[in-house]
Amino acid sequence: MISPKGAAGSSGKSSDEVVAEMAAEIEAKVPELLNKKEAHELSFAIAESGAMISLGVFLDQEIDMFNILTAKLKQTLVDLQKAIKGYVVMSLELENMYKDFLINKVPQNWEDVGYPSLKPLSSWVSDYSLRMEFMLSWLVDGPPVSFWLSAFFFPQGFMTATLQTYARKTQIPIDTLRFRAESRNIEKSDLRSEPADGVNIHGLFLQGCKWDWIAGQYVESDAGVLFEHMPVIWLEPIKVEDAPTEGVYITPLYKTSNRWGVLNTTGMSTNFVMFLDLPTTEPADHWVRRGVALLCMLDT
Repeated sequence: MISPKGAAGSSGKSSDEVVAEMAAEIEAKVPELLNKKEAHELSFAIAESGAMISLGVFLDQEIDMFNILTAKLKQTLVDLQKAIKGYVVMSLELENMYKDFLINKVPQNWEDVGYPSLKPLSSWVSDYSLRMEFMLSWLVDGPPVSFWLSAFFFPQGFMTATLQTYARKTQIPIDTLRFRAESRNIEKSDLRSEPADGVNIHGLFLQGCKWDWIAGQYVESDAGVLFEHMPVIWLEPIKVEDAPTEGVYITPLYKTSNRWGVLNTTGMSTNFVMFLDLPTTEPADHWVRRGVALLCMLDT
């Protein structure tokens, strides 16, 4: 049960003290806005056509969204601390933030400009910090050998940009392309180079079964294990007609563990990212019954 504002909690501190300390601690962890002027020459490279590369356009858009979220965090954390001290009026927005902090929940005003997440506030802050680190690294160091797909606001846009890159390189219409997924069966830290075509991605989780890192395929889950960490996956652009149909399970990938979301203009859920066809010796309905899916992030 939430203690009334100003009341002492089990820690001996008042609610005001608890929230003020939380706000100060989070404020200290919020990084500076991402500065596009610090970009590596390859991050926003210009193609021979004179247009920015597709992944550069995607990065530019993602940076804008991260900066909007970061600015919101900075301003509201400062305002909340001032309101607790009585320096400014405790508005309804700040009052709701105050209440959310007491139950370790991400404030609604942050969610309104943020990415989908089911994490509690403490985990969300750590996750946000890691996302900002990845985005900064891509910006100032150039494209990585593997992309942390979970870091993005709009991973679907990343997929489209990757296909556009291949389509422009090969002059193959983008609407005739799709991805073939191939597990590298290694961790991101062991990867040394990017593929000639397509991209490496990492950071996904598997729900409903286990990944055999030796055989490189789906197998039954270990007892009591709900989620498995996936290895690096190579997404290779191929023609639709060349997509594998045997010996694979076409696995749905979601941003969060919610298997639903608002429908977008394509008729797909906004929480759905794409399908990945990964190896298995079992028929598809075997894994359908187990609810097998890939996730960009866990709830904790």
